[in-house]
Amino acid sequence: MKTCLSRRGFLAASAAMAVAPTLQGAAIKPVREFSRGGMVYRQLGSSDLHVSLLSFGSHCDPAYKVKAKHSRVLNPEGQERRDRQLGRSFDLGVNMVDTYENNGQWEPLARLVKPRRDKVLVSICRQFPMFVGENIDRAAKLYGHVDLYRIYLAAGEKVRMKDLEDWDVLRKAKKAGKLRTIGISTHSEAIMMSALEEFEDLDYVMFPYNFIHARTDYTDFIPAARKKGVGLIAIKPLSAGSIVNLDPLADPGTKPENHNMRLYRNTHRPLPPALVAELTKSLKRMPDETLCQAALRFVYTRPFMTSAMPGMFDDYMVEDNYQALQRSLTLDREAQSTLKAARKIADAMGPGWLPPHYRWLDREFRA
Repeated sequence: MKTCLSRRGFLAASAAMAVAPTLQGAAIKPVREFSRGGMVYRQLGSSDLHVSLLSFGSHCDPAYKVKAKHSRVLNPEGQERRDRQLGRSFDLGVNMVDTYENNGQWEPLARLVKPRRDKVLVSICRQFPMFVGENIDRAAKLYGHVDLYRIYLAAGEKVRMKDLEDWDVLRKAKKAGKLRTIGISTHSEAIMMSALEEFEDLDYVMFPYNFIHARTDYTDFIPAARKKGVGLIAIKPLSAGSIVNLDPLADPGTKPENHNMRLYRNTHRPLPPALVAELTKSLKRMPDETLCQAALRFVYTRPFMTSAMPGMFDDYMVEDNYQALQRSLTLDREAQSTLKAARKIADAMGPGWLPPHYRWLDREFRA
């Protein structure tokens, strides 16, 4: 019987005599991170980039969009608001901005980050139907280089031949120094798994991840991606803002980015409202915490996630999302303090702190 190798498997087999064998079953380490000035920065996969745990999403406020030649862009007032919100985010330590060309944001972002280009990570995904190499060249010319460049993969069972051709262009552009990291964005776990097998040098994946769908989706993908050292970035951590529909404490006037977005759409693993209500309770939201803050706090505390990337359309959203991060850090410190205190008590009491038939737990605890 013949064995069919994936593209990645074929290349790996071809190079087997030239490289040392990989370790099988090696322990998967949590994402490395460091803190500075109130912000947490996590390593993006196996790359040398460290991305702020809160990053700035690409979608722009639809209330300020006007029709352009090939798309809809922000009017002057909307652009001023976005620039102000980006400036405030930079002050808070946010270092990654995703930007859509079809929202007219390439040039405004280039002007905004020019004095701090070495401190801001520019993230791009091709939006217009053009050759991906041309899109990369235009972006690299404008920004000097692109820190994170990705292609979007439509739903399906496996990546398409056209996707593989585009991926080869990304790899060549990375080797040429135009791109620092390369990745994909998709909403399909099957495509994510296929990309892990077929795309050599995959640095990261952007995919929808929030407190509701995290409990039912990606059971195969996340462990596989962590094992391969691929970075994970959560897009739509608030389900395009639709989580606000569940929140009676939401700021007046707050609404989803797109009313067609729903938490439990029939096309993506439908979730009954009763289940959503139970999952909402599981967040253990605090009395002074909005549901959106609690939902972001959930994503922040996932040790395998590099960054959460919500869209931010108003000044208070920037502040609220940052405060959710600060709260998650405070709670994490409190939890760590509690564990340290418990360990000290256990050390002082020795194995006698547990009944004889439960002392195996002490061995596990100390391990």
